[in-house]
Amino acid sequence: MIQKERIKVLNKQGIKKGTYVLYWMQASQRAEFNHALEYAISKGNELHQPVIVFFGMTDHFPEANEKTLCFYAGGTQGGEAVS
Repeated sequence: MIQKERIKVLNKQGIKKGTYVLYWMQASQRAEFNHALEYAISKGNELHQPVIVFFGMTDHFPEANEKTLCFYAGGTQGGEAVS
């Protein structure tokens, strides 16, 4: 169960009917001990929808260089890469 203090509502829009729950991964690039990902999965289960994880890599990432971008790419493998 996710602690209520960790959830911040950003707008007053309700949940729209869709075909998946999108988790936009940014700061916590890990599958374990990731409260935001756990919350997305719980919402997906509640709505009976799959969770899609998006991690957008760009060369404008803070302190991005070839080594760190390769590290991020290696750490996020396991899903399908979309270019």
